[in-house]
Amino acid sequence: MKGVGFIGLGNMGGALASRLIGKVPLTVYDLNSELAMSWDKPEITVAKDLRELSRKCEIVLLCLPTSQDVSGVLIESNGISSSLRAGSLIIDMTTGDPGVTRNLSKCVSSFDISFIDAPVSGGPRGAREGSIAILVGGSKVEFKRAEKILRFISSNVIHAGSVGAGHSAKLGNNLLNLICRMGTYEVVSMLVKEGIKPSDAVSIIQKSSGRNYATEITLPDNILSGKMHQGFSTSLMEKDSSLALQMGASNDMEMALGTVANVLLERTIARYGRDADMSSVANLFEVETGARIRP
Repeated sequence: MKGVGFIGLGNMGGALASRLIGKVPLTVYDLNSELAMSWDKPEITVAKDLRELSRKCEIVLLCLPTSQDVSGVLIESNGISSSLRAGSLIIDMTTGDPGVTRNLSKCVSSFDISFIDAPVSGGPRGAREGSIAILVGGSKVEFKRAEKILRFISSNVIHAGSVGAGHSAKLGNNLLNLICRMGTYEVVSMLVKEGIKPSDAVSIIQKSSGRNYATEITLPDNILSGKMHQGFSTSLMEKDSSLALQMGASNDMEMALGTVANVLLERTIARYGRDADMSSVANLFEVETGARIRP
């Protein structure tokens, strides 16, 4: 296996990269040097900068907050595209903008470098357990090349289509997640006001036709447990939902449900801030409905 690099070791990136330890010659980098040095282990090389990583690796995975961050790493001043070997492969696991992704693919191709998008869905828990969905956008040839490395991370690797299709699918999924989340909190709040315990309301829905990720994972693991930490910020969800709505608008779709869900997300941000965990949506519904969901 040729050298493999991983850039971005945050909540999601760190969980994904951990699946590669001991399976490939792994070099990692994060802008947060203290976080990066916590990865200093015999089987891992911690690069002091991006240039060092690009010299050691021919396959580079990234998991960064936005497509603009990816662009900065790849093609802006001191970007790694000019220092990677010809024939290298970049796998972008960021939840990004499909349009920017397609442009980046064209830009790096001038260096004889392949670029695919491979965003993930299933949260840090799914990443750690190796069950997370990886949605890949790229040619069949590039997908085959990336598949081996991606299957070290998860058994659930799906070819969504050409470059950008992975990011399109992820944005659609995240908007649907937001719609289901807001609808679930609304109905659970209503049932609590009807005298049903929150845990019973969630359990009933989960065993019925209204079940969804919020009743299966979000509420039991993060809200009803009292943990109130999902590891995904309101600002990141806003970024994803806004991009999804823009995608809908570009296809002449009204996106009525997505728009309403996004309005509720904006109210959450206005009250709790852009750095708040998405679990704070539960707090918003408690304040606005008077129904106590948390323990």
